[in-house]
Amino acid sequence: MEAVTARPLAPAAQRSGRSTASASTVAFILFGIVTLAGLLGAGGGLYPILFVAAAVTAALVSYYRAPSRYVAFVFFLWFFTPFVRRVIDYQHGFKPANIVLVAPTLATMVAMLTLLYRARELRGALLYPFTLTLAGVAYGFFIGVLKVGMFPATYALITWIGPISFSMHLILNWRILPALRESFLDFLQWALPLIAAYGLYQVATMPAWDRYWMEMAEVFSIGVPVRFGFRAFGTMNSPGPYAVALLVGMIFMLGTARRGMVISLTLGLLALLLTRARSSWVALIVGLLIVQLMGPVRRMGRNWIFLLFMVAVAVPVLSLDVFRDTIFSRIASFASLNEDSSVRQRLVLSNLATQALGARAEGEGLGATGGGTKLGTATGRQASIDNGFLEVFYVLGWPGGSLVMLGLLGQLLTLSRFRDSREDSFANASRAAMWALLSVLFIGDIFSGAIGAMFWGAYGFACSAHAYNFATGKGLRSRRLVREFHAAPPATRPS
Repeated sequence: MEAVTARPLAPAAQRSGRSTASASTVAFILFGIVTLAGLLGAGGGLYPILFVAAAVTAALVSYYRAPSRYVAFVFFLWFFTPFVRRVIDYQHGFKPANIVLVAPTLATMVAMLTLLYRARELRGALLYPFTLTLAGVAYGFFIGVLKVGMFPATYALITWIGPISFSMHLILNWRILPALRESFLDFLQWALPLIAAYGLYQVATMPAWDRYWMEMAEVFSIGVPVRFGFRAFGTMNSPGPYAVALLVGMIFMLGTARRGMVISLTLGLLALLLTRARSSWVALIVGLLIVQLMGPVRRMGRNWIFLLFMVAVAVPVLSLDVFRDTIFSRIASFASLNEDSSVRQRLVLSNLATQALGARAEGEGLGATGGGTKLGTATGRQASIDNGFLEVFYVLGWPGGSLVMLGLLGQLLTLSRFRDSREDSFANASRAAMWALLSVLFIGDIFSGAIGAMFWGAYGFACSAHAYNFATGKGLRSRRLVREFHAAPPATRPS
């Protein structure tokens, strides 16, 4: 595999001295102070700019001084920035396009520096498919500039480029994978139960900032802003991304057997059910099955016990009247999907998108859907097609959509060649998370924004783990070769 050209670095080689750690710690403390001040009502109209500046500064400092912390910080921003936005809007007045939401995208785009610094390493089976994906996105950007304007197209571009660059950043930093992996899992260990618990609290109490945001943003498609009257969206902007954050966290927690995962999984399951996002329920099942069936055999029995315990704890809570009427009716709807209003609406949108593809093969361009629609002057734009596969072609047209799908096919073929999931639980969990999200491609967009960060991040972790395992002998295709690899003198091993 051409992408692996050097041996892994020792743990100390990732700039882990006291001065580097303290520099990133100072940056995070300053970011925390700015965030807390805004949540308490300070800053006024300038606060969104201060928050974004503090977030980008912390991302840059951690990128250079503590690379493993940078990875965790990116996911932190995607998980919690929408919550900060809602509290700020509650304190200072609602803004339809609050600049606070740009913070996670810009912090993720810091990863593009890796592509500049290490351009000579952008080769090999792990990285070639990205060229097709990026070419398709570039095509969609130029179409978007012509059709919807520079600002909407540019905003949509960075929501695509940031997560893709972040994935490539993870792959190119395979040498320090152990540090990246531990930082990410440490983050999930406390973040998953926190966001899950907040989702339960949100549904049960309806916090004032969440009610205010639902009323001002007019997001009544997820319910009415009263206790137990809406689908949980937790710390994020809507039930969809929140459900994805929960299921990805649950897959990694189960797959890597982190401490306290029983509580995390139980809270995560309850919160996921309260989102009433049926596609995410299916994705979770797909991910958990892959974790169980494709991961290390020695963990299968223990994982089944944990899952059974999680369900046993969750069922009595779900049997309460306030939950039973909403969740069990949603589960029962699987038996009559043809009569479900949301399914019928998705079919209508899919038919309209198909007609548009037939009439305008060049596509509508980046910015024609998603958050970019709030920045343009055109009216009648559809924020979402509710079908990720069709939306790719609707936005990027047949030329750009075909390039993206060819790139995705290349990435899936690359993953199919890996044989180290039986030995590496983290690599297996990464692939399980990616396949889980891919299973809902026909339900919504998985390539950009918060969900895109998790999708491409999972793919990046999977490829990075394979590169690391290949270089250390764990990725070889037979146990005999692994034994020979470790028995050979270091000077004779492949580098």
